[in-house]
Amino acid sequence: MTEDKPDEQKQKDADFSRRAFIKTALIGGVAVASGAVIAKKVSSLSPNKNPNNVLNDDLQQDKLMKGKEYVLMTRKEKEQMVRMFEDEYYKQV
Repeated sequence: MTEDKPDEQKQKDADFSRRAFIKTALIGGVAVASGAVIAKKVSSLSPNKNPNNVLNDDLQQDKLMKGKEYVLMTRKEKEQMVRMFEDEYYKQV
């Protein structure tokens, strides 16, 4: 009977290590599956970009910019703009 005891202990240790492995594998599987579900949900929420719509937007923007004229700012306009940026900056700080 004393000889059987170490074999029983080995069997219990083997059962415990199998359970620990299965438990770890299951937790990992659940984590991977939930990550995949979240990734699918996030990707479905992003807007679908149709290449034709992007091309149309680019063409419209080009037409709009061609109608614009480049005008230099005066020194006074530059100083006013700098003051405006400084005032906004100091309001936030």
